[in-house]
Amino acid sequence: MSKFETIMKTLKYLSVLSLFILCACGSSERVITDDGTVYEVKGNTIINNASDVTAKLSSEEQSSIHKLLTKKTKAQSVAEKELNALEKAIEEQKQIEDKAKAEQRNLKAKLNALQDKLRVSQDVRDDYAEAKKRYIENHQEFENLKSDGKLSPNDIKDWKEKLAKLERDVNETKLRLEKIKG
Repeated sequence: MSKFETIMKTLKYLSVLSLFILCACGSSERVITDDGTVYEVKGNTIINNASDVTAKLSSEEQSSIHKLLTKKTKAQSVAEKELNALEKAIEEQKQIEDKAKAEQRNLKAKLNALQDKLRVSQDVRDDYAEAKKRYIENHQEFENLKSDGKLSPNDIKDWKEKLAKLERDVNETKLRLEKIKG
């Protein structure tokens, strides 16, 4: 599981937890005691079932209710800070991932360009080697036929034209090869 997915799960968990706290406790001034009694605290006034019960509660009960309210407020504050920190971390992670994806696309484009260049270079080298091989083979055949006396003056002229064309092909492919290397 990626770091991003882990952060997203944690964020969802905290969101659900925050909603649960808000739903269970209502507004930020509503307090539910351990015995399930619901009180609404407004300043120093404690209300139960729409009536002021502050005077009816002992100072210990009032203190306990105020402590629960403080505890609930701190928990909400911590949850909100964690939620904000996670949201920030998620945004930072998204930016890092976007940057990494852009860099990956850039590197892939460079790789493709290099592969294309290598492919073209190999093709040109192959063309040069083939042209040179054809020239050498034809030149040897011409020299053998000429030394055996099997060529007429017209044949010699034709062979020289053929060899000149093959030599031009060798020179052209050699120039292309040098151009790619340079």
